Amino acid sequence: MMNLLFKHVLYPMIKVIGANKIKKMIATVTNYAGIDLLTIAYNNIGILKFENYLASGEHFLITNVLRKYLTNVRPVIFDVGANVGKYSLMLVDEFPNSQIFAFEPNKNTYIQLKATVGNSVKCINIGLGAEEETAKIFTYTDNLTSSHASIYNEVFSTFHKSDCLNESDIKLTTLDLFCEREKVSKIDFLKIDTEGNELNVLKGARKMLANGQIKMIQFEFGECDVFSRVFLKDFYHILSEYNIYRLDTERLIPLFEYNSSNEIFRYQNLLAVRKDSPLQ
Repeated sequence: MMNLLFKHVLYPMIKVIGANKIKKMIATVTNYAGIDLLTIAYNNIGILKFENYLASGEHFLITNVLRKYLTNVRPVIFDVGANVGKYSLMLVDEFPNSQIFAFEPNKNTYIQLKATVGNSVKCINIGLGAEEETAKIFTYTDNLTSSHASIYNEVFSTFHKSDCLNESDIKLTTLDLFCEREKVSKIDFLKIDTEGNELNVLKGARKMLANGQIKMIQFEFGECDVFSRVFLKDFYHILSEYNIYRLDTERLIPLFEYNSSNEIFRYQNLLAVRKDSPLQ
């Protein structure tokens, strides 16, 4: 339908009126109607689609991409920043024989995580970072299990416009040290959602990354990276042996080689796949 509309109506109109005049008309109409063209453009390339797992493309990733890509009988999966366990449960449903480690440093959220996933997932009440240390985590005083919990308090004061914060101590270790202690030799799928601390999680996994022991990585990139002072270029550097994609509702968008035009600090989920084990 849209192809016919463009071919028989819009394209002839553009030829007659001219592209520049059409652009001005669109700008006038959208400004008058209060339509946010930038958000529409972002949505068209998988950005700011945070309504649910279907819109964000995470459901598509698990039920389509991972289903084809994770061929091991018992894949090893890390859910870093598991929150209350909804994502882990989707993984359990799709890969019932998998070994899933769910990391959640927030004590209140950890309790709810364990109640959600039961014995189907191994829950760990620590966070992952660039080194072993004790850190502060911040969340809302009236929502102690919020998925917005972050070690960067600016995320709340500047981005979420909230100063009513609860502050608590958490323990951090590195992915490399955890895997060494738990004798985890490979990770088939690593998901990271740590509200701005994603790069540090990867810095703590340098050994596993260098040895090709992590097959596929999903990580969030967006507004929180402003407060952790992280660029997309930093992810390209540490993931130099991976191809990078952006998740969309029902597709993966390849980002190819680094391009500064993709430095868009708005909510999006990216997927890194090892170059020596590419998607088919």
